[in-house]
Amino acid sequence: MVRRLLTLWLLCCAVVAAAEPVHEDALSPEELAQLEQMDLSFSELLADTPFDVGFEMLEQLPTQNQVALFDNRFRIDGEVDEITLLMFRRPGSPSVILVRPDGSKINFRNAEEQQVVWHSSRQYDLIQIPTPMPGPWQALGRILPESRIMVLSDILLDVDPLPEHVMSGETLKVTARLQNAGEPINARDFREILTLDVIFISANNPEHDNFGRGIVEVAQFRDDGRGLDERARDGIFTGEFKLDFAAGEWIPKYLVKTPLYTREVEQKPVMVHPLPVQLRVEQAEQPEGTHRVHFEVTDPQIRSESLIFQGRARYPDGDVLEFTVLAQEHGFDLPLEHRGFGSYVVEVQAFGELHSGREFMLTLPNLSFSVNIETFQAPELERLPEEILAEEAARLQQEEPASFPWGWVIAANLLILSVGGFVIWLMMSGKSWRDLLPKKKAASDKTAKKESKAVEPTNKTAGKKDDLDDILDLSLPDD
Repeated sequence: MVRRLLTLWLLCCAVVAAAEPVHEDALSPEELAQLEQMDLSFSELLADTPFDVGFEMLEQLPTQNQVALFDNRFRIDGEVDEITLLMFRRPGSPSVILVRPDGSKINFRNAEEQQVVWHSSRQYDLIQIPTPMPGPWQALGRILPESRIMVLSDILLDVDPLPEHVMSGETLKVTARLQNAGEPINARDFREILTLDVIFISANNPEHDNFGRGIVEVAQFRDDGRGLDERARDGIFTGEFKLDFAAGEWIPKYLVKTPLYTREVEQKPVMVHPLPVQLRVEQAEQPEGTHRVHFEVTDPQIRSESLIFQGRARYPDGDVLEFTVLAQEHGFDLPLEHRGFGSYVVEVQAFGELHSGREFMLTLPNLSFSVNIETFQAPELERLPEEILAEEAARLQQEEPASFPWGWVIAANLLILSVGGFVIWLMMSGKSWRDLLPKKKAASDKTAKKESKAVEPTNKTAGKKDDLDDILDLSLPDD
């Protein structure tokens, strides 16, 4: 089937090439040299296919097993029967050159000699190589990242396609089978458990929210018989992953690596639609009121009557309320009683059915809101604040402004200066405030001591006089 499609593609390219006008001055010198050595007709070699035709034909091909192209290098294992290289290059650049693992080269000139089918255009090369040499290969040229290397082998990776209409937050189940000649591979021959990596690559459409998001590693499935995987090491991967990234156009890619070979499958781009349900909260106006969470369905592809919302609400006091909300006449509402001030958190999962009949399950982002005292409505005032402000302004205008007390200010400053100067003087003189107190007792003691000292000599002199008086005068008068 793959060979037929590739052959059909080559025929279409030739038809388009024959229908286009030919301009000799558009050829590069290398292409003119190739023209002289080939027996092909002038129109067959000069005609070119538009750049976008190659992409359109590539999208029409079925899901192909590929090998990774990194830094213009790729590796071919011994199980590959044929490879098809679609190498897009810059307009006007020469054809690419392939280097085998043994160092030999394949180019547009010697391709026919080596039984290689090579279609060269101004902007891409389409190359078919039967029974390629196992080992590392290299491509030389100004190659664009859109290039692909498709393999035709008995070892294939078969992945179930994704649904047509997928939504952000949705959980999808996928099954991949690693087969050899149509039969599941016995993975027990490998020491390590095989893993399937699921990645999504942004299509870089500037009109979508995922523009510039690059590569997102979505999930990794193990063939170990755990979780959704039914049997261990049977070559069948079963798991589920959540689309918890930005909405937009994505390219799903699946990759399986073994010690012997690598297989990857790139599916057609899928459009991830925005979150189909929006949550809106209406807080209570009074402390005794009830908060309400409204569920608004925004995706017309959903059958609203089939929706069921399940989840739990966490109150500020720590209580948890598990709830289920079904379709009602006025929509989907969740009443939450007021449990005091603080944060309320609502976790929700939605289950429903599309108009196409496909059932889905998606996880909505958590809704959290805080209830503060200011949230509730304040009591009405008898008079408006503007009237109160006007009355206060009128009253202030009627009152005479009091004169400024300059006298008290000056007296206080003088007092502060006096006290400060006195303290500074005490510190500079080394005296204490005790030294300034009157010393009455000390002075009286000193006076008493002086008087006692003065009295003692007087007493001694008086004693001496008394002793002299006691001596008898025995002298005779002269008469």
